[in-house]
Amino acid sequence: MIFENDTIAERLRTYRVNCGLTQSQVANAIGMERTGYGGYETGRAQPSLETIVKLAQIFRVDPKDILPSELSLSFRDSKNDAPSSKPIYTLTKDEQSLLISYRLLTDREKSRVLAKITNMSQSKR
Repeated sequence: MIFENDTIAERLRTYRVNCGLTQSQVANAIGMERTGYGGYETGRAQPSLETIVKLAQIFRVDPKDILPSELSLSFRDSKNDAPSSKPIYTLTKDEQSLLISYRLLTDREKSRVLAKITNMSQSKR
């Protein structure tokens, strides 16, 4: 992906728009107000590394992809090595919301959620 201004703000906005998400959806997923997240996209504020990792999970990119090339760090979240086979922007709003929330869970929480969903879907058959 080519970024014209190559700033964190531009990258965040581009990834969010490509995913078909609103600022409010992203802000809610990371536990902040929309105006706070909006500050990241306008460049008035800079996200912490912890927040960058959360945003990368939501957008299904490597955290270093959010940073401009001159700030790129060589860190990665091993849970997110493989990109999703289905881009998030092809999902319904409900599916997007569920996926965003799921990506922010710990591995243990993800296992419990998957077990619950599996049990619910099998009982419908």
